[in-house]
Amino acid sequence: MSVFLNAFLPDTDPSSKLQVVDRGLSKQSAEASASPYKLIEEEDIRELVKPRMPFSHKGTYGHALIIAGEIRTMGAAMLAAKGCLYGGAGLTTVSIPETGLTALNSALPEVMFLERKQLIKMKSLKKYNAIAIGPGIGKLLDGMAVLEGFFALKRPVIADADALGLLGEHQDLLYHLPKDSILTPHVKEFDVLFGQHKNWWERLQTARMEAKKLGTVIVLKNQFTFIIDQQGDVMINQTGNPAMAQGGMGDVLTGLVAAYVAQGYSAKAAAILACYFHGKAGDELAKDNFSVTASQVAEEIPKTVKRFIDLRSGN
Repeated sequence: MSVFLNAFLPDTDPSSKLQVVDRGLSKQSAEASASPYKLIEEEDIRELVKPRMPFSHKGTYGHALIIAGEIRTMGAAMLAAKGCLYGGAGLTTVSIPETGLTALNSALPEVMFLERKQLIKMKSLKKYNAIAIGPGIGKLLDGMAVLEGFFALKRPVIADADALGLLGEHQDLLYHLPKDSILTPHVKEFDVLFGQHKNWWERLQTARMEAKKLGTVIVLKNQFTFIIDQQGDVMINQTGNPAMAQGGMGDVLTGLVAAYVAQGYSAKAAAILACYFHGKAGDELAKDNFSVTASQVAEEIPKTVKRFIDLRSGN
C-alpha cells in the first residue's frame, strides 16, 4: 500500500508532480522504478530496536560526548545531555563552560564533565563512541577549531544548531565532513547550509543530492521529519505533534541521536530510532497535555521505549 508524498510536504506547490511513498522500510520493490520515499512504521522500529541483554553493564551501551553551551545558552547543553542520558547511553559526558558545572551537577548528576581545553587533545577523544556538537555553542572561533580537529580524526559527528551555522559559513569544511556523520537541521539551518529554497520539495531534492555527495545522514526536521540516508533514500517519520512546538526539542533530539550511536547503531538506524521515539514520547504526553516541554519529552523516552518493547514481546 502506498500514499502520496505531497501529504507530508507543507507549502508544496499543488501543481508539482505527485510522488509515491511506500509503506515500511523493508518492502523493497524489485522494479528499478521503486520509490526512494518510505514511511517509517512500527514494524520497522521493531526490527531495529535492540532490547537490553542480561549481564550487560554501562560499558555495553557506549560513551557519548556532547559539546554544547555557552554562558548564556547552558539550557541547550542540559537538554542535549538529558536526551542522551534518557536515551540510554551507558555513559554521557558533556563539555560546557565551567560556569555551568554547578547547574550540571545539580540537574544531571549522572552526566560527567569535560573541560573545554581538553577538546584540543584529540587523541584522548577516541574513547567516545559518539560525539555530538552544536547546541548553544555560539559561533566562536574555538568551535571552528574543534570541528576541524574532529574532521582531521575522520570521526563521524552529530552536528546540530550552531555547528550547522559554522559549517554553513565555511563551506570548505562542510565538504570535509567525515563519512557517516549526521546533520540535524531545521528549515532555516538547512537553507544556511545548502542555499535558499522555495519549498519543501526543493529541499528534499537538495538533501538527497547532498547526503549522497557527503556520505552523511541528513535529518530535516519538521512535524513530519525526513531522514535522508547516504544513498539518497528518504524515510518519513510520522510521530510528533503540535504540542511539541516549543524550544529545546531539537537539543533533546541531538542527545538522543548521540545515545543511539553510542549504543552501536548505524548512523541511519540511530537517526530513525531517535526521531521515532522522540516523536512517540511527545505523542503520548500530548494525550493529557495541551503543550509539552522538551524536558518532559526527554524524561518520557525510556517509558515509551519500554512500552514499545513490552508490546513487541507480548508482555
